[in-house]
Amino acid sequence: MVGLAPRDGGLEIQGSREASSADDVVKEPDDSSVGKPKRASLPVRIRDKLGLDVGTLCMMFKGSLPPTIAIAIYQNGRVAEIYSTIGYLIAIMSILSFAIMPRAKFIQTMLFNIIGICIGSAIALLAMYCTVQARAHTTPRRLPSSGGPTPGAQVSQYNSSSSAVAAIWLFFNIYLINTIRASRPQLQFPAILYSIFTNVSSTYSPQFSSMTQATAFTKQLLTATLTGFAIATGVSFFIFPMSSRTVVLKQATGWIKGFQGALKHQATYLHSLENADIFGSPIQPDDDTESEARTPEEEPKKRPSPGKPTVVPEAEKLKASVRALGELHGKIHADLAFAKREIAYGNLDAEDLQQMHTLLRGILLPLTGMASVVDILQRVSDKHNHIAAQPDADFQKQSTPGSDEPERARWNDIMKSLHTPIDAMTEAMEEGLQHVLYALGLLKPPKTTESKLKNKSASDTSEDVEANGDTVRPGDKLFAVYLEKKIEKFSERRTLTMTEWTKQKIDARTFPERSGPVPQLSRDLDTQAWTEHERTQRQLYLVLYLEFLLWSTGGAVLDFVRFADSKVQNGTMSKKHVVVPDMKRLRKWVMNSFKPEDSGTEHTPDSSEVGSTYIAAGDSLQMQKDPEHLPPTNAWQRFGNSMRNASHILGSPESAFGFRVACATLSVGIVAYLRDTQHFFIEQRLFWAMIMISIGMTTTAGSGVFGFFGRIAGTVIAMCTSLVIWYIVDGQPAGVITMLWLFMFVEGYFLIKYPRFAVIAMLSMVSQILIVGYELQVRKVGKTVATSNGQPFYPIYLLAPYRLAVVSGGMAVAFIWTFFPYPLTARSQLRKDLGVSLYLLAQFYGCVHTTIRMRLGGEEGDESDKGSPGRRLQKAREGLYTKELVLLAGLRQHSAFTVWEPTFGGKFPKKQYDAIIQGVQSILNYMALISYSTKSFSSRPGSPDKGPWMEAFNHLVQSLNVSSQEVTSMLSLLSASVTSGNPLPPYLKAPSAFKLTARLEALDADILSIDHVTEPGYSAFAVMQVASSMISDDLEKLLENVKALVGEVDFSFRVNSGSADSSTDGLLRGGDDKGKRD
Repeated sequence: MVGLAPRDGGLEIQGSREASSADDVVKEPDDSSVGKPKRASLPVRIRDKLGLDVGTLCMMFKGSLPPTIAIAIYQNGRVAEIYSTIGYLIAIMSILSFAIMPRAKFIQTMLFNIIGICIGSAIALLAMYCTVQARAHTTPRRLPSSGGPTPGAQVSQYNSSSSAVAAIWLFFNIYLINTIRASRPQLQFPAILYSIFTNVSSTYSPQFSSMTQATAFTKQLLTATLTGFAIATGVSFFIFPMSSRTVVLKQATGWIKGFQGALKHQATYLHSLENADIFGSPIQPDDDTESEARTPEEEPKKRPSPGKPTVVPEAEKLKASVRALGELHGKIHADLAFAKREIAYGNLDAEDLQQMHTLLRGILLPLTGMASVVDILQRVSDKHNHIAAQPDADFQKQSTPGSDEPERARWNDIMKSLHTPIDAMTEAMEEGLQHVLYALGLLKPPKTTESKLKNKSASDTSEDVEANGDTVRPGDKLFAVYLEKKIEKFSERRTLTMTEWTKQKIDARTFPERSGPVPQLSRDLDTQAWTEHERTQRQLYLVLYLEFLLWSTGGAVLDFVRFADSKVQNGTMSKKHVVVPDMKRLRKWVMNSFKPEDSGTEHTPDSSEVGSTYIAAGDSLQMQKDPEHLPPTNAWQRFGNSMRNASHILGSPESAFGFRVACATLSVGIVAYLRDTQHFFIEQRLFWAMIMISIGMTTTAGSGVFGFFGRIAGTVIAMCTSLVIWYIVDGQPAGVITMLWLFMFVEGYFLIKYPRFAVIAMLSMVSQILIVGYELQVRKVGKTVATSNGQPFYPIYLLAPYRLAVVSGGMAVAFIWTFFPYPLTARSQLRKDLGVSLYLLAQFYGCVHTTIRMRLGGEEGDESDKGSPGRRLQKAREGLYTKELVLLAGLRQHSAFTVWEPTFGGKFPKKQYDAIIQGVQSILNYMALISYSTKSFSSRPGSPDKGPWMEAFNHLVQSLNVSSQEVTSMLSLLSASVTSGNPLPPYLKAPSAFKLTARLEALDADILSIDHVTEPGYSAFAVMQVASSMISDDLEKLLENVKALVGEVDFSFRVNSGSADSSTDGLLRGGDDKGKRD
């Protein structure tokens, strides 16, 4: 479950564990080394391997406590007398309440659960009233038998009319609640609990002859359910309480620590470029021993073959770190909404948490761009190897084996000159983040630092930081000034490096004083364009790209440090207070609680259910114009539209899913409504098979296959462990309860650490309660009372396999109805969601494009004003970016589940789908980087980057009228084709890269002169050019992959020479080569 505190922090633990294991692979320690650390003991290594920290152990204990309390209190005679034969239901409901959720999420879920159960009770009473009336109007009144499911709820003989009415109500209830479950992800838990209540009440309702019996049964069922909720609520509030803001702050702490590790990987990777060929394959430095032992004949073997990607360990670590940070950032975003809603006792309020999240995103974006350097250099290397292989005599003269050496040497010199500044910048950023941890109370600072923080005030900043020298440390009151000077020194060193490099180029006559047009990085790289001058231009842009992103990361860290210092200076961190959300936030929460919302898997109990991802794609997809109806102009037409909406709801995919679940449930429930099988249904407790159907039905076949085998495995484990729990203590209640707690404590580890198997762990816990809890119940109330509900007593060695058979039967029925009458495959869902993803990408590009245009024109206004165009665009960009990230994670999950689906016919093109998903991710990252880097283009008054060169640059760009939305149009076309499955229009080509550099040079040859290379806007322009080139290259690949999936409309006609038959393509010919090519 998303929101569980230990698992939220578990990503960073896992990421650090993967990084450490990667270090072991890359750098093998020498056994003879003198300074080798002592090997940790076996228990410590097991603890670290499993991630059993204090927080995880606390949550495991907390999760195992509610069912243990429920089983233990039932051993009291008065409690057993009240709950009679349904006492084990208390423990089951306490498990399904998920007491380990953070407080705000738990409260919201519990409110929904209570509302859902109360509504379910009311509807159950209405259904029972109908069944009682059906019995009363079709049979003479008879006295009920003495048995019944609960005390006071005696049952009567079979009545067909009553059974038919109960079956209709069961079908309607299950259909309605599962339709809501599919359309409202936030109501997953209430829907499941409602289904359990409905299944139990509907199977017993045909046996009641009066409302007195029905009311007594419903009251007993509702009391047991609410008691389970109450136990879970008490444990959630008083046993290791965990607020949502605590979860967010712990996640932020893990994110900062992970970022510190990513900075080290980044520095290591940048240092590795000191020995790399920017236009060839990266060179791996070898150990002295290896270089001495290698013979000249072995030297060629060590070099990678041309065109073959070289795995650079430093690059892989950097990309893995950035990927982990992005995933954790998405979790912070999901939990932040709950943290801002709850009432808490702490230092930071809701606005502070939101600002902290914004600052974290500002740090992550430039680091993501830095990680993309790996991809950029690989593309340049591949393109160079491709060109070098061309049989062009003139180019071969220019590309002799030794011609790359001077450029390689210059590139290495540049990176070597940046070695010390990079290390200094990395160290400063690590210290800055450590200062943030101390200032915001996320980590306990050293005693000296803690005392300094307490004495810190705004007036103290007047002290001279130079007087302190190197004595300034994280947590000191002058640290922000110290970090700012470090960044300024890096900027000065960066300027000096570029000046020296430019001077060398001019002296070598390889770089003119007035820079000429710069070809795109990944396009138009033919044999005639690969010249010395263009290599120099690419080097300049790449170096500016690297330095600008590193400098921007430092600036983002400095902003975070200033934010933390401001909270210390204004007294926020000195004293805790009660944080209460304002009425506007609470009103917004209430209004949005029942609306469709973007969701990943945080609302569903089964994180392996790939169909649970829901993304609102925007008005253009959700509010399409009706080609058969004009907009309504009067009240009658508007009423007609509302009437037509009912048919749209009934025909929706959510309604189809609800209908499937209802059919699957009734296919088992029909046994309870027939004369010859009703008694058998009650005896064998087959309503648990119906409950498993409600829990186990998924919207796609891939997750259905995985879930089927997983749940069967979980039930088998529960059966085996139940026998162990019972017989290892010889069935003694105290020992059984203790062993039951121990096993649920262990199962809680998988619930927390491996959310993909959360339902398997939960089902195992529920099955243990069904088996062991029932046996303890019989021991307490006696066999006579236990069998009064019509269910015979089975010893545990028979009950356990019977439970397994019932649950397996329910899972099998759910599995069948996932495929029948037609399969809801993860593959079709993957295609539809991919179309939505492409459309969101088009929206994001249009938003970024408009942002750049407004920045150049000075039309964005004051971003601190919520109503300004710039602020509204920023909110739109952030929303689209987050939606796309959530959807991409769901797409990867869809793609992973396609291998579980049976294939009939040709193979599924998983490779093409994965390539498209990766392409969308890459384009999204580069678009976000363009939006981030062009902040310096702002020409509004008071902008810190505004200057003569920036004004001239903005004026020239505006005069070019570069407003073009070809990319938006192409992405929209790709989205429509992928969503509908129709072929692309003929002759569709990817938009060519805009020659902005050449056009600017044509207007003003001095605007991009090397004299301006130190301008912040110049570096931002270089970043934009590099990112634009990458986007152009990715769009071309994206178009090719989409064409491979859906085909292209082709009206061409060709005649194959030497053949008697004419050969036609496209719509003129049937068969395998028709317009939609497969």
